[in-house]
Amino acid sequence: MTPVLQAENVSMVFGGLKALSQLSFTLHEGELVSLIGPNGAGKTTFFNVLTGVYQPTSGNIIFKGHSVVGLKPHAITNLGLTRTFQNIRLFKQLTVFDNVRLGAHERADYGFWAAGLKSKRERKKEQEIADLAHTLLQELGLSERSAEIAGNLCYGDQRRLEITRALATGARTLLLDEPAAGMNERETEELMHDLTELRRKFSLTLLLIEHDMRLVMGLSERILVLDHGVLIAQGAPSEVRENPEVLRAYLGPSTSAEASVKKKSTVVNSEPPILVLKNIEVNFGPIAALKNVDLEVRHQELVTLIGANGAGKTTLLRTISGMVSPQAGQIQFMGRQIDGLTPHALVKLGIAHSPEGRRIFSDLTVAENLELGSYLRSDRKAVEQDLEKILRQFPRLKERYQQRAGTLSGGEQQMLAIARALMAKPLLLLLDEPSLGLAPQLVAQIFAIIREIHHSGVSVLLVEQNANQALATASRAYVIETGKIVLYGEADDLLHNPAVRSAYLGA
Repeated sequence: MTPVLQAENVSMVFGGLKALSQLSFTLHEGELVSLIGPNGAGKTTFFNVLTGVYQPTSGNIIFKGHSVVGLKPHAITNLGLTRTFQNIRLFKQLTVFDNVRLGAHERADYGFWAAGLKSKRERKKEQEIADLAHTLLQELGLSERSAEIAGNLCYGDQRRLEITRALATGARTLLLDEPAAGMNERETEELMHDLTELRRKFSLTLLLIEHDMRLVMGLSERILVLDHGVLIAQGAPSEVRENPEVLRAYLGPSTSAEASVKKKSTVVNSEPPILVLKNIEVNFGPIAALKNVDLEVRHQELVTLIGANGAGKTTLLRTISGMVSPQAGQIQFMGRQIDGLTPHALVKLGIAHSPEGRRIFSDLTVAENLELGSYLRSDRKAVEQDLEKILRQFPRLKERYQQRAGTLSGGEQQMLAIARALMAKPLLLLLDEPSLGLAPQLVAQIFAIIREIHHSGVSVLLVEQNANQALATASRAYVIETGKIVLYGEADDLLHNPAVRSAYLGA
């Protein structure tokens, strides 16, 4: 097979962060290859390097026999390599037809004044571009909507239009960044059919970043797997799905029964649930992020919510804590309906949220961050007692009490984020990806803290990328896939259930 695109020992460093490390791969003409990996693996960074958005720190990129390092994105597109984006980048106030015509603007090899004068040559070229746009819209099933404003299309059609515009550039090597993101099942099925047909009709070479494993496993001839900027595996879908390194990257290291330190006797099953979600639906414009979600957390229970990238985990926590409003369904806390209440009102009721990415106040001290956690409390004596307790629980924070929070290590910042949430004295603690980006020894320390919090009587709803560790720690678990709860039950049962692996890596 003829190599079309080659990456040779590509590294990308941002400050002290190595986003890509000595990455090498070859994409052959006519192939359909998927690039997958957990959050923060470096997938979109790699696309940005391949298409000239970033210049690699070291290494080389060869497209059709020529190095493209140092070229601008438009120059790389003119060579025949182009991309779509994770977040749709259409000209939403223009028509569908005009969006596709703009994709072909480099084919109009004349300048500004010639375009204004519209000589016979320029008119002929414009007609050729218009004919091309109509042909491509016909191929993608959008011809009847060519006069509509692009922003008025449904989400699936906007994604389809972005691919159409990429084809209009004349490029036949396409990098598609999460083309199925936010699509429903029917739209994803249609996209799979479209990509198959377009690849055949236009002799395309495709490299996909995609989190929908049904699409990845159903279409890909070969899969590349990134983790922390390193290529850890590549091969056929069946090989990648069973690769131990891939399973470790997606699910975390295997945990023994002894590692699961739980005190399930603290769960009082006879009491009503402290939190109940019924038929929750959340939409972001045309994107259905949560679909008829039912979930409950019982009194003094540790429940985990796991699932692949983009499944809706963070959206669910943000919905519970009032940062996102559901379009349908009901949320009850302590027997009271709370959907529609503001985040600060929910903190007063007893719900605290430690968000993904920590979100500490970097310019404030550890002491000031902790004080802000108790801002809504009026029981100052109890606040002082809780502060003393938390500093005993987090001795590293006591050592750095007057230190600026932004100077703490990643693990210390995560401890501060959790401690700040605890200063609100919650009945229910929402934890979003507390181990993200931490070294293994710090992950063990964070989970020991989570178990201690749970055993102190606080109910916990944990979202965690390290699925094995989360299941070994929780008493019950829910598995979410493309916004829907697809599996739930006792965490010990799910720990060895192959359906959990399927939710991450396809059936």
